[in-house]
Amino acid sequence: MTDSNEQHLSDYLAILRRRRKPSFVIASVIILFSVLLAMFWPPVYRSTATILIEQQQIPQDLVPSSVTSYAGERIQIISKRAMTRENLLRVEQKFDLFPGLRQAGDASEILQRMRKGIIVDMLDAQVNDPRSGASGKANIAFELSYEARTPEAAESVAKELVTVFLRENVRILTEKAEGASEFLGEESQRLSQRISELEARLAEFKSKNTGRLPELMTMNMSMLDRSQRDIEEAERQIYNLDERKLLLQSQLSQVEPYAGQNSPGGRLRMAQSEYLSAMAKYSPDHPDVVRARREVEALKKEAGIQDGRDTIEAEYKKVRAELAAAREKYAEDHPDAIRLKNSLAILGEKLKAAPSSEQRGIALKPDNPAYISLLTQQDTVELNLKEAKERRTRLKEKVRDYESRITQTPHVEQEGLSLQREYDNAVKKFREIKDKELQAGVSEQLEKGSRGERFTVLEPPQLPTRPVRPNRPAIILLGLVFALGGGIGYASYAEYMDRTIRGSRSVRAVLRTPPLAVIPYIAPVGNVLPGSGTRVEGVS
Repeated sequence: MTDSNEQHLSDYLAILRRRRKPSFVIASVIILFSVLLAMFWPPVYRSTATILIEQQQIPQDLVPSSVTSYAGERIQIISKRAMTRENLLRVEQKFDLFPGLRQAGDASEILQRMRKGIIVDMLDAQVNDPRSGASGKANIAFELSYEARTPEAAESVAKELVTVFLRENVRILTEKAEGASEFLGEESQRLSQRISELEARLAEFKSKNTGRLPELMTMNMSMLDRSQRDIEEAERQIYNLDERKLLLQSQLSQVEPYAGQNSPGGRLRMAQSEYLSAMAKYSPDHPDVVRARREVEALKKEAGIQDGRDTIEAEYKKVRAELAAAREKYAEDHPDAIRLKNSLAILGEKLKAAPSSEQRGIALKPDNPAYISLLTQQDTVELNLKEAKERRTRLKEKVRDYESRITQTPHVEQEGLSLQREYDNAVKKFREIKDKELQAGVSEQLEKGSRGERFTVLEPPQLPTRPVRPNRPAIILLGLVFALGGGIGYASYAEYMDRTIRGSRSVRAVLRTPPLAVIPYIAPVGNVLPGSGTRVEGVS
């Protein structure tokens, strides 16, 4: 016993026979529509130009380009610039593409149609990087197309777009090169000003810290050692001069300032000596003291001089030298020593009361050559001693100055290193920027001379001979397929929605029991099964 739901080819053929008229009508309508669509669909023509992306003619190792963007990225930028409102409306007006829309003032629709008609397709190829050897895809060219309703419009607009793309590419490359060169020029100028400021600060710093700079540390140490040695030498010289001075004073005390006893100076000196001796022995009112004093005063009047400080000083020095010699020979309580001490005390009082050099009268000059020679040597020694002491003072000041310089040098060095480091960094950066500026200038000339990366028209736009759309045979063929599918689909849907029972298998499916007999189809009979609401044809 076979399955009651099993369908046979005869059943499908029967369905098609029953539904052939509406299915045919539907299929005919679809075919007619597809034929009309293929015939009356406006043609669209496409004119295409192939543009080659040429690499830089001069090797990058020799002249690096300042343009670092990829060609694909630059093409997208050019596309956006080329499809601006101003450019598209200018091209539309130039070639009178949509006069009706232009007269109606519908600029938005014009722009939408033109942008829809512009097509940019990138052409890639598998290439090897000559520097790294890596393999990868690279943009070597691109196709620029425009679609229009007429071949002439497609060709004209495509040529115009090619011109715009080439011009924009040159402008972008030149702008980037000029922008890089201008930026680097401004940066180098800024760094140059900064270097000038740092140089002024360095000059001011060195001027302010003259002698304390780190590079003078060795010289300062050397000068300090030399000054200390000079001080030691000056100390030795002062010591020797002091000894020489004492020796000359001792010799002066033993030499008569005047040449003979009969000279005014000699007689005056002898009288002064007697006066001092008498003063040491007797009281001031003693006749011998008074006589000696009168004799000294008379000799002074005879010589026409006053009691000068120089004479007292010379006498004081002589007595002091005699006292020193007496002390070496005798004890302190020896009469000669006591006499000389008294005389030295009296001369000291007279020396204090003696007038200054401005108040002195004309003194009697010594005339003993030996005395004069010793006196000259003493004056020379005193001058040398004074000069040596002044030199020692100057050397000590220099030592203090050098010590101060050496002490302050570390702080000055730290400040100077910070300023020098900032200056060196600025100079280094300036040199780098200057080198890049020179490279940017060369790159700019490279781009202006069209020797960098450029676009070359490999195939210019041609007048299209056939439309790219619509594909009329394909539309008709597709219409036939849709017509066949539509007819079969309608027949299937109508059969599915129809509840009429046909054949013994349908009866068996409804009643759940096989029929007693099958009567061949004679004519339509409108019998209805009781309680089912289903019309039965040819079944009893």
